[in-house]
Amino acid sequence: MAPKHARPELEAPLARVAHRVDEAIEGLRPYGQSALWGEAIAATLALSRATTHLLRAQLVLLGSMAGGGPPEGATPERLATGVELLHLFLLVHDDVMDNAALRRGKPTLRIALASADPDLGAREARDLAIVMGNLLHVLAMRHLMPQGGVVGEDDAAALVLEACCRAGAGQFHDLLGMRGLGDDEDALRREIIDKAAFHAFAAPFAAGLYVAGAGRLSARAILWGSHVGLAFQGADDLADLVGSPAKTGKDALRDLLEDRTSLPLFFLKRDAGEDREFVEGLAARHMLDIGDRAHLHRLVRRCQVVDACAAWVRGEIAAAARAREGAGFSPAANEGLAAIEQGLAAHLDRVAASADDD
Repeated sequence: MAPKHARPELEAPLARVAHRVDEAIEGLRPYGQSALWGEAIAATLALSRATTHLLRAQLVLLGSMAGGGPPEGATPERLATGVELLHLFLLVHDDVMDNAALRRGKPTLRIALASADPDLGAREARDLAIVMGNLLHVLAMRHLMPQGGVVGEDDAAALVLEACCRAGAGQFHDLLGMRGLGDDEDALRREIIDKAAFHAFAAPFAAGLYVAGAGRLSARAILWGSHVGLAFQGADDLADLVGSPAKTGKDALRDLLEDRTSLPLFFLKRDAGEDREFVEGLAARHMLDIGDRAHLHRLVRRCQVVDACAAWVRGEIAAAARAREGAGFSPAANEGLAAIEQGLAAHLDRVAASADDD
């Protein structure tokens, strides 16, 4: 996980970005008059405020710094706000697709709305959450649209929208699960880049470079962001398999039960041998009993899934560091990117340690 502020000079602009996100969500309040509409706004704000690091916004501002621009200002902060709103939209829709109950340690929108109105049916709560997600997308687009007069702003917006298309295709294939991947690790990498790494890491960082007028460095920025995004997703997927919801802030075992594209599931299925049918059967049943959990725990240990994932994630972090070195980014931005790499490595260590504690 990223440090709260990868660079001290990001503290003030990130506070302004957080305020702008709040203002955008609060700005929806006058559009509806019902009590449940107010509850939906409050629940969305709670999800937004639950994050402490605003990682995607940091990447936009670090991108500006990397290209020799300022770590603050109207254009990069507006772009950073749009990226954060876009990420929140994707989280809300992910939670609907996963029937998730927790996100960032808070009730998901579906759960918050159902709790606010006991007469609300499950399908109604789900549909209302989808609507709120759609509105977050609209708010994001308002902030991402070029205002004109800033070199590189059009390219930055185009890149973020391209990332949305890739994320959409990635989510489409993620819903299909692990089918078709087999034991092809390169195919797994491509799917993880599309569903997560490109839109959440590579595009925000490169977009910041564009608004700083340093688009020539975007290829190296995308390479760095792809490696970091792969590492982040690998660690996050491992936490889903072995972590506690009390620590991760979201439901556990969702990837397993939904047969989603996941690094630890890839290793687990590849090395499970005669138990592969057992793992695939869990996804088919969408549930685990006590015996299943015990057998899964033994299988994860036998197949050394935690060690395999940790080695893979550390390899991606090292590749990100190599991509960063000699890329031409400013020294201050380099330090900030290195801090993110170190924070991610520390997060991985915590996830791995939590598995050892079980």
